Amino acid sequence: MVAPGSGNSAENASHTGELAGYTGEDVQFNPTSNGQTITITFNTEVKNANFTLYDIDKTQVISVAATNALAVPQVVNITTQAGTILTIGGIFPLPTTITSANTALANNVNTGSATISVTGPVKTITLTISTIGSDPVFWLSDINACVTGSFPANYQKTGNNQPFTGPAGNQPDYFLVTPDNNSVYMVDPLTAQARWLFTDAARTYVNSFAYDPYNRLLYYISENVSLDANNKALKRYDFTTGTITTLVADISTTLGIPTMNSGVESAGAAFYDGAIYMGIEGGKYDVSGTTNDRTRETIIWRIDLDGSLNPINAYQVFATDAYLNASNTSIHDWGDFIVKDGILIDFNTARNSSNYSESKYHHYNLMTGNMDAVYVNPGTTIWNGQGALTWSGDLYYFRETTAGNSGVGYYDGAGNNSAPIDITLIGSGPAWPGGAGDASESFRPKCDFGDAPASYDPVATSPAVHENSDNLRLGATWDNEWVKTSSAGANADGADEDGIATVPTLDTGNFNYLITIDAYNNTGANATVAAWLDYNGNGVFDASEGLVTTISSSASLQPINLVWWGINTPLLIGQSTYLRVRITSASKGMTTANPTGYYYDGEVEDYQVMVSSVLPVDLLYFDAKLLNDNAVKLDWKTTHENNVGQYVIERSANGSDWQEIGRVAARNQQGDQQYGFTDNAVLNGQSFYRIRITRKTDGSAEKYSAVKTINVKKNIGFEVTPNPVRNIASLAIHSTLNQPGTLRLMNLQGVLLEIQKLNLIAGENNILLENLNRYPSGSYVIQISSGDGSFIRQFIIKNE
Repeated sequence: MVAPGSGNSAENASHTGELAGYTGEDVQFNPTSNGQTITITFNTEVKNANFTLYDIDKTQVISVAATNALAVPQVVNITTQAGTILTIGGIFPLPTTITSANTALANNVNTGSATISVTGPVKTITLTISTIGSDPVFWLSDINACVTGSFPANYQKTGNNQPFTGPAGNQPDYFLVTPDNNSVYMVDPLTAQARWLFTDAARTYVNSFAYDPYNRLLYYISENVSLDANNKALKRYDFTTGTITTLVADISTTLGIPTMNSGVESAGAAFYDGAIYMGIEGGKYDVSGTTNDRTRETIIWRIDLDGSLNPINAYQVFATDAYLNASNTSIHDWGDFIVKDGILIDFNTARNSSNYSESKYHHYNLMTGNMDAVYVNPGTTIWNGQGALTWSGDLYYFRETTAGNSGVGYYDGAGNNSAPIDITLIGSGPAWPGGAGDASESFRPKCDFGDAPASYDPVATSPAVHENSDNLRLGATWDNEWVKTSSAGANADGADEDGIATVPTLDTGNFNYLITIDAYNNTGANATVAAWLDYNGNGVFDASEGLVTTISSSASLQPINLVWWGINTPLLIGQSTYLRVRITSASKGMTTANPTGYYYDGEVEDYQVMVSSVLPVDLLYFDAKLLNDNAVKLDWKTTHENNVGQYVIERSANGSDWQEIGRVAARNQQGDQQYGFTDNAVLNGQSFYRIRITRKTDGSAEKYSAVKTINVKKNIGFEVTPNPVRNIASLAIHSTLNQPGTLRLMNLQGVLLEIQKLNLIAGENNILLENLNRYPSGSYVIQISSGDGSFIRQFIIKNE
């Protein structure tokens, strides 16, 4: 509403001569000159808009005009009461006029009342005070209107935000909170355990949380200890990218939201139906600055977003008095609010000194505009707090319990609270200061998923999935995603599996299959490592295909050997199958019957395993090196060649669909044989290379090399020279930045022989690996792990 005038312009209960349907406090206007206007604009066109103007007297003239969204005039109907002093005039499409007699009316009569109704559809209603008269004051009642639409049920139940189920307990139904600091945490309401997620250091506190679970965005505000009326910024944190942006620098300028005494601070927010519901604190208004006895409404605005998630408009959806009129009694204070199934649940924490008897739960129906229920604090002590909603639809309050502590408790939706449980902070992050800033809707954090084909995780709500633990993982790094990404190459989420340096091929005959796993358990307690190899090729990990072992706690990576004895697979040469490895706390009781399901800690890694058979040829090493953006050099060395046909070079863009790009004939000669091939038409991005070794007699594929990966966009990795080496090897390591790294030397059975910590600089690094002649002649593997990834090279030690 524009230009309400000066002086006593505010909401109050001064006019008592009200009409049925338009009762309650009214907005008092005091125009100061002819021609001032009040414009009522609806966000979308409405029908049957109606309201009442009270106390039009003393020759005052008000004209009323209405238009639809196309600015087409709409018929305005006006009704008056018995004994009215008003005359209605105007011929459509001109504005309808209300003219009062020169009569002074008391505030307890309705003969100066005019009820305006517009059938519509109507977008805008404009009141023009053509003549203010000798008593300009009048009142505006509540405004009623109808709009077509509905509110969704179970909006918070997104498929990609549902907690997972598991054999040792289900994933907690988290929500977001902030205590009295500038950090955001997720909390499990059943255990009250909280984990730190991020910090916004711009100001002392963060507040007004509205979490979008569909796009994983948190809308919020920053604030300091002292209220800043000029703070009108709405911010957003993207949990996918880990970035903070100021979405709207000034919500008053951009969206037309008045912020009054407190700016955007000390309020609440929620996210529902694709929109931000933003609370603005009310308070008091006094033009003279002396009595300060007129309340300002505490208001909730709905902010709509476009397809690019930018705010496009805002409109009021709820308002209530902050104080009793002409009183210092607080009757509403945020708390917080939640929107569930179209019901706005207001967590009103009003208090007067230490008396919380005015704190309440208000259940406001957004569909009907009805206050469906109000539940009053049964006592005088602190009762509710910040509001939270879980995925399952449960409501919780979050508040300070004692100095330095915060608690979370259940609200049953009918005015009853459970006793709060004190928050316990686990893991890293800023210390928990106590207090309660705000809470939010349901939140599911990033987790680590298995990425084998979907058949290996048949139940969508119970895949192989782990939450992050700083001290329990496979390999040097822990992977995380929002959802499972299956692929034929078990690598759709990137080449992030580093628990197994080299994945052996699976032989088609009777065979013992050995893997070496790097496991990190620094929890102070035992951990369980389990692995499954789908050697029968049925597309699931059977319990009979699993192995399990227990490892103790250690500050270092531990190499673990697991062997499947006497495997006889029905799979054919050239086919592939899958390997899964999991680690979790031993207290979770993981067995070979648990290839799927949720675990609170640990990690899971899936690998594609190629099927081959033993030919009378030994592949001493196979390497792929990027020469430039257009060429990849492949080198391999063999020994004991006999009845070998050709070496067929194959390339793949995804690790599963292979294309032949060249052939090299085998020499079938005594001793070691060196071969090479250059791919002069490399693919953009990531490419996979392997060698298919054929039998001389019929050309059938009998054996495959390991798969080598090249990324032409990121020329990083390392080289080993000379190769073969007698005593000292030189490693040329390329690093994208200054960072720590780890060097591991292993034999082909996966036994860890040496481990070194590296301090890499950006660019080229030259590392010497000495005293290699103490190892027997043969093939060995070097693995370099850093923030750039994990890189492996095979080389030969040759002692004469």
